[in-house]
Amino acid sequence: MPLKRLLAIAGILAAIWTLSPARADAQEFCSGDRVMGGCSVSISDFPWMVSLNRANSRSRFDGHFCGASVIADRWVLTAAHCVDSMPPNNPVGLEVYANTASLQGGGAAFDVDRIYVHAGYRGVGINDIALLEVSRPMGITPVRLSRGTMAATVEAEGSQAVITGWGLSPPAYVARGRGNLTAAERATSSAPTMWNTSQVLLGAAVPIVANNLCDPAAGSSILCAGFLEAIADACRGDSGGPLHARDAEGYVQVGVVSGGTYCHQDGDHYGTYTRVSAFADWIDATMAGETPQVDLRADAPDFTLPPTFGFVQLTAGFQPDPHRQQLLAGGNLLAASVGEGCAGHVAEAPDFRVQYQGSDAQLSFSVVGEQNTTLLINAPDGRWYCDDDGAGDLQPRLVWGAPLQGQYDIYVGTFAPPGEVGYPQAELIIGGGGGQPAPMPGPSK
Repeated sequence: MPLKRLLAIAGILAAIWTLSPARADAQEFCSGDRVMGGCSVSISDFPWMVSLNRANSRSRFDGHFCGASVIADRWVLTAAHCVDSMPPNNPVGLEVYANTASLQGGGAAFDVDRIYVHAGYRGVGINDIALLEVSRPMGITPVRLSRGTMAATVEAEGSQAVITGWGLSPPAYVARGRGNLTAAERATSSAPTMWNTSQVLLGAAVPIVANNLCDPAAGSSILCAGFLEAIADACRGDSGGPLHARDAEGYVQVGVVSGGTYCHQDGDHYGTYTRVSAFADWIDATMAGETPQVDLRADAPDFTLPPTFGFVQLTAGFQPDPHRQQLLAGGNLLAASVGEGCAGHVAEAPDFRVQYQGSDAQLSFSVVGEQNTTLLINAPDGRWYCDDDGAGDLQPRLVWGAPLQGQYDIYVGTFAPPGEVGYPQAELIIGGGGGQPAPMPGPSK
């Protein structure tokens, strides 16, 4: 599942900022310096906002995994990465939960008959769009979609936009202050243990920025929005949800949450959104029955895909040592698909990517997680390496005594399938010294 578990990208991390003298209406539902976790919003203001839910979960709160928006009486718009691992016909257990801002109840559930994933989908920001056809009319006010001549105005750089969703939010005691989280805040509010899905619908205002701030090679099929600082962002659980702009008639959906950096990390916090107007013809054709269904379910990991939780460039002797990365483990593919001896369930896209330079210095990869995790790495020599319990306590570890220079594509898996453990939060720890002897090469392709 590329991006997949940003399911993966969004509790709303929100703020009202004072950088621009022209405060947009989109900001009026928030107040304060930095309200990480967002501001609760009414479903009457965003009636098209829905949760994608696993029907066999203990509750709607536990079953929520992505956001989506109603665009017609029987059609829902979301991100391809939210649903591309499901059978396109008769996706049993997938429900659209609507008509409520609360995941604790009060809404209505609609079964999904068919899934239409864009045939060109290839990961974060690459045709990351899908339509769901539900089994019966929903009777819900649909959102207007950006298209045609309006697009140039509502999607302009510098415009204010609004994200809505039920995704991860940090604990209340990091909800004050301006700018990046402090080192102390990060140390005491670790996303894997302290953050949680919001029980109520949240909204946050973000500016639309230049696409190259999300991806230097980005084309016109994405929108980039947010901040360099940890002020406001989408996070795990907001994927597939809408990015709204405003015109004289009210809200217009301009984007679909696709991906970005993990919202708790240092550095770039800009979010990548699928640009809705770029897919207007595909949306129209699909709802008219003119688009064939495609089944993009993979049977093996693909290290050529963009990494879900970002990348880092490290040089021998890097500091701080170790480098730590928060992510979500697991996926629907068997690690054994790259060769016998590899255990666990992994995603199609890498979770993280390391570009490494240097030699004669040990390089280690280990994982700390809430579940029994596994580790799968495609190294610069093109071979696959894997481990299950090398770090002890059901956690994996791989070590290179004399590391190769180049690209390491890293997958953190779960020993049990996602149907049993979901996509648990985990921490990848990349060390430059100490540890154990270099591993034997794993299976190669």
